[in-house]
Amino acid sequence: MRVQADTQTQTQWSSKGLLRLLRATLPPAGKAPASAAFDAPPQRLTSVQLNELAQKWRRRSAEGDQGADSVAMALELLAERRATERPSRMQAVGRRLSEFMQLS
Repeated sequence: MRVQADTQTQTQWSSKGLLRLLRATLPPAGKAPASAAFDAPPQRLTSVQLNELAQKWRRRSAEGDQGADSVAMALELLAERRATERPSRMQAVGRRLSEFMQLS
């Protein structure tokens, strides 16, 4: 009987887990309570912004941060997904209306 081990395991990040990790790396904000600053959801980042952030995490990895590679990989996967995601029908209609009314 032979047992095989999978040597190529990938870290699976939930969106909440990744967000908590990113928040933990932020410097403390003044004297305001930390929980009040994070009650509102963060703004949605574009795929370009996510790739830039992933590059910063790759640099941290090169400097010796052992967990930075998995964060960078998660950000890159999200950026790729975001770059190829199709807008919903409602978003497409809203964009067309904005263009028609010359709002954008």
